[in-house]
This record gives sequence, C-alpha cells and structure tokens, in this order.
Amino acid sequence: MIGFIGGGNMAEAVISGLFERGRKDVLVSDRRAERLSHLKKRFGVATTSDNREVLSSADVIVLAVKPHDMEEVAAQIGDLISQRHLIVSIAAGVRLSRLSELFGTGRLIRVMPNLPATVGEGMSVLSPAGGARKKDLDAAVKIFSSVGEVMILGEESMDVVTALSGSGPAFFAYYIEALAEAGVRMGLSASEALSLTLQTALGTVKMLKEGWSPEGLRKGVTSPGGTTAEGLYWLERNSLKAAVKEAVQAAAERAAELSRR
Repeated sequence: MIGFIGGGNMAEAVISGLFERGRKDVLVSDRRAERLSHLKKRFGVATTSDNREVLSSADVIVLAVKPHDMEEVAAQIGDLISQRHLIVSIAAGVRLSRLSELFGTGRLIRVMPNLPATVGEGMSVLSPAGGARKKDLDAAVKIFSSVGEVMILGEESMDVVTALSGSGPAFFAYYIEALAEAGVRMGLSASEALSLTLQTALGTVKMLKEGWSPEGLRKGVTSPGGTTAEGLYWLERNSLKAAVKEAVQAAAERAAELSRR
C-alpha cells in the first residue's frame, strides 16, 4: 500500500496518476476533513485524520506536506518508522540529511515534482539517499512516472532543478502571457491572441521533443531580413537570454538559501 501524509493538490495529482494506471491501494491522511472527503469522493481511497495509521498500513510513505510541517509530522510518526518503510518526500527544500535526522532512516528519496503533474505532464526529479535500495528507487520511479517524466539526479543538483523545472512553468507562463498581450496590443482579441500563442507553443514543444534542437528550430523559422529575424534582433537587443539566465540563477540561489533554514 502507498500512504500519503498530506492530501493537497500535488498528492491528488499523483493519486490520480496512480489510479489511471490501476494502482488503487492508497491511504491518505490530512488534517482537513474537506480534503479527505474530496479525495474519497473522487477516487474512493481510504482516508484517515491520523498520520500514525498511515505508517501502520503502508510500506511506501509519501510526505506531501509543507516544509514547515515536517518536524511536526516527524514527531507524530517517527517512532513507528521501521526498515519496512520507504519514505518519499516531495517537500521543497528539505534536504535528505535533514529528513534522515527527523525520521531516523536512510531509506529516503527526495522528489521535486512540478505543477504540470496535475495534468499528467509533470517533470519529477528523484534523489535517493545512500540507504535507499534499487527496489526503492524503482518504486518511486513507478509512482511519479504516472504523472509525467522522471529523471534521477544527485541531490547537489536539486537547487537548479527547483529553479528550472519547479519554477519553470511560471517562467513559461510569463512569456506566453507577454506574447498574448502583444497580440492584443496589435489588434487581436484576448481569446484570439491566447489561442494563437498556446497552439504555437504546443507545436514548438512537440517539434523539440521529436528531435529538433532549439537552435535548429530557430534557424528553420528565421529567414534573412524577414519578420522573425527582426523580432529576434529586438529580443537580443533587450537581453532576453541574459534575463532568463539571471532569473534561473536567482531562483536557484533562493532555493539553496531556503533549504539551509
């Protein structure tokens, strides 16, 4: 059985992915009765308000709580954790070393999922602790591949991962918002501009996933002296690439700062 401590949006996304793959042996705990009622109604999962019950019933425990709640959860369940338990944390910024201190086990995997997991197109990066077994990593991969792509990296990469794929959806949304607003400024309706922008983005991503390189696609669209060349000139003149790189670096540095608290 897979147990979730915390029944928020990301937990719901993962549960949904598991159910679509036929995995229904799930138990969820949450302090909010309305969340438990919602999850039980939507999926028919077993629910409880007692975190300790999750440890008694499940072998894989997904910690889907806010980072500042981790110590409280550890105080509630720490004495029940045994070698049969695999602990998987999706709490942003909580390092493996801290999780090991709190829960007294090395069978730990830290996961950084992102918001598109809620529509089955997430990017989840897994970092196993030294005490995690191959079967532990395999189990975690199966869980998070149900909501998108999975990558395994060392924890030293997690701050960059947080900046790139964790914050990335907001960065992409911001750029798409700017493109759509430009269309409106030039005379399109808001719905027309957004539809054009979204389909263009979708098609571009599909081409890139099917083998085009970003540089190759850009050159394929750009004709000398044409409209794309003119637009790219202004993006370069306004230092778009530099701004993006600085934004990702700033987000990574902030992630590192928060994880040290």
